[in-house]
Amino acid sequence: MKYIISQIILLFIVGIFFAACSDLQEDLTQPVALTVHQDGIASPTASNFHGLTLKANNYNLQDCQQCHGRSYDGGTAGASCNDCHVFPGGPEACNTCHGDFSDPSKIAPPTDLDGNIATSSQGVGAHTRHLYNIEIGENVGCYECHPSETTGDNYVYGHIDGQPAEMEFGAFTNSGASAASYDYNSATCWNTYCHGNFEFTKANSNYQWAYAEDVISGNSFTPVWNIVDGSQSECGTCHGLPPTGHIDAELTECVNCHPGVVDADGNIIDKLKHLNGETNVFGN
Repeated sequence: MKYIISQIILLFIVGIFFAACSDLQEDLTQPVALTVHQDGIASPTASNFHGLTLKANNYNLQDCQQCHGRSYDGGTAGASCNDCHVFPGGPEACNTCHGDFSDPSKIAPPTDLDGNIATSSQGVGAHTRHLYNIEIGENVGCYECHPSETTGDNYVYGHIDGQPAEMEFGAFTNSGASAASYDYNSATCWNTYCHGNFEFTKANSNYQWAYAEDVISGNSFTPVWNIVDGSQSECGTCHGLPPTGHIDAELTECVNCHPGVVDADGNIIDKLKHLNGETNVFGN
């Protein structure tokens, strides 16, 4: 009899156990799929585009590397960023954030960090005219207006510190002239050598006969960065015709002393001999 009672009690306990397990299983919270990226993450026109997210986080690409690997080739996420970012440097290529995303040789705007392509936008302005299409001098490099900051393991972490871009005109300040600068409110630069902030002294010249005064100087013109219609670089804008302190001469006479620089109509024929900080006279 005791045996039968023990068996009944055992069966009762086992029944309660399985019933409890069944209840627990029914109450289990179903696993939720972990999604880091929302729909539209790869679409430039979507509000969730990853480029916009990066911009909001000041382009902290180290967040991307945590899942996609230091070289962005997959990492723990198993998805490579380099499938779309095909140029050297992957997402850290210069034309990823600004410039032409399809051409790594075009790293200056358009497009700017805000997606603008119009030259009337300050982020675009005369970048193309200065870096790629300058007509009266040698093309300008990035570091001639922006500081060269390369600290950190990758260049990308050395120069990203929010907008607007920092300006540093050391290369465009002629010896003895006041320092160049840029005003973000008016989109103007001034005291730049290339727009007439220069002086050449008679005492230091081999061609003192060309001086009407002790100094030949430019106009130190203040151009507006986002007016790109040719008016900011017309001949005579950055220096007079002739420059202040120069003996009288017509534009068509410049060729008499500067034959390697201009032609008989006053057109620049050798860009390397104009805006170069030197006095190129008689073919030199």
